Amino acid sequence: MSERLSRRSRGVAKTVASALLVGAGALWADEAVLVGGGHELQASQGQIELNVDWVGNILRARDMPVTTFFTDGDETGPDVHYRLPGETPAGLLEPLARVFGDLDRERRRYRNHALPDVAGTTRRDALERDLGDVLERTAEEPLLLVYNGHGSQSPDNDAGVTLDLWGKTAMTARELHALVGERRGASESPLRYVFTQCYSGGFHRLAHADADAGLELSDGLRCGFTSESAHALAEGCSAGIDIGDYRDYTTYFFAALDDRERDGTVLDRDPDVNADGAVTLREAHLHALEKAHSTDLSRSSSESWLEDWQPWFLRWLPPPANPPNNEYARLFRTLAADADIPMETGIGRTLRDRLARHESSVQALRAERAALRPETTALRVALQRSASARWPALLGPYTDGYRELAASGELERIAEWLAEQTSYAALVDLQARDGELESAVLGAERDATRSRKLLRLRHLATLKGQLEAYGDATDRASYARLLACEELPLVLDTGAAEFVSTDE
Repeated sequence: MSERLSRRSRGVAKTVASALLVGAGALWADEAVLVGGGHELQASQGQIELNVDWVGNILRARDMPVTTFFTDGDETGPDVHYRLPGETPAGLLEPLARVFGDLDRERRRYRNHALPDVAGTTRRDALERDLGDVLERTAEEPLLLVYNGHGSQSPDNDAGVTLDLWGKTAMTARELHALVGERRGASESPLRYVFTQCYSGGFHRLAHADADAGLELSDGLRCGFTSESAHALAEGCSAGIDIGDYRDYTTYFFAALDDRERDGTVLDRDPDVNADGAVTLREAHLHALEKAHSTDLSRSSSESWLEDWQPWFLRWLPPPANPPNNEYARLFRTLAADADIPMETGIGRTLRDRLARHESSVQALRAERAALRPETTALRVALQRSASARWPALLGPYTDGYRELAASGELERIAEWLAEQTSYAALVDLQARDGELESAVLGAERDATRSRKLLRLRHLATLKGQLEAYGDATDRASYARLLACEELPLVLDTGAAEFVSTDE
């Protein structure tokens, strides 16, 4: 057994033994609920399905009962779309897709999901009923709620952000707060959540007594983690199936809990920061903050609470030259060193200058991409007119005339003719350049997020120091309560103790 695994095993044994000494309620048979999929077929990307399957496997490997709700449940028919791998040869009708249609859809395919043991649909009315049953059944047990899908922003306040559910239905953070509020479990039976959709930060209101306002925490212990704030898009979902391309919050967070990357390789950094043998959800979150190079600027319930807590008069104070030496300051220094940013006076200005350059790069790339569109459109229109003059039935794609073209094999000949036109090669080049610019924009946005992350880590380090200096006993107790919830391991079981006891 490796030194790292041995250390982890001893830590698990120590943790379980401590729990036994503390008393009942510390050894839990956790349960998890996974909710996922798009709100309609064209928004139900393959990455979402793969995320739900991967997370479910990680949880089941730890003997956690998992209840999964996904798109249309067990109904037959397509509910997921995916994109053919890049190395797949072009289809015979690709020239027609480039000129008359949508090149992305040319490489898109549809199928029914392949998830095992799906308990039901995510359609709002059914999910509200079924999730309510789970919440009632697990009222005295810890519950982990994971959402992988899409979300929408609220025009009013954070509690109005939504989970976008199947059938173009939705559930707001406020509505989920009311549903969870009916769960009257003991304080030592927490509800923990991981939400990875756009605008997911609004769901941190679940931890509060009032979904719309106030710092007071709920009676039941609730805490969790989100990929973004209530006001920002998360790293986009992809229809692709190459897991090496995934940089979303789900990937980094659950890789830490699994101690390996999605492809099975062991992590290059041990996420068990305190080396006690159990990776907590908070340690998984801190691992994601350190390792992710994506557009996600993830946050925890305790971090969201800190930002809401800061009194107005403290916001006017200049940031300290050296933030308090806590976990956020240490992570800030690590990431600053990785980015070759010297720890010197004026580092805040340096970071803001870097951020401004990245944002300027994003705008320049978007402008270049927008400038291509008129030329691309002009080439497509010219080719459409030329082809339609020779084959008028192309103007009516849902008519019998078009059906006759398809049945006779004429569509393939039209595609060959288009590919031979001089302007077609220019169109292909412009569309390829558009794809390159799209990737470049994403890269620049990820670089900008890295600068924002450094600024935010520095701010969180300061906030934590301010709470210690200016917060009253109630404030500090509320923050400590959230931290205690976040720092619980994914699961504790007696089987782990029995296994590692022979290693001592």
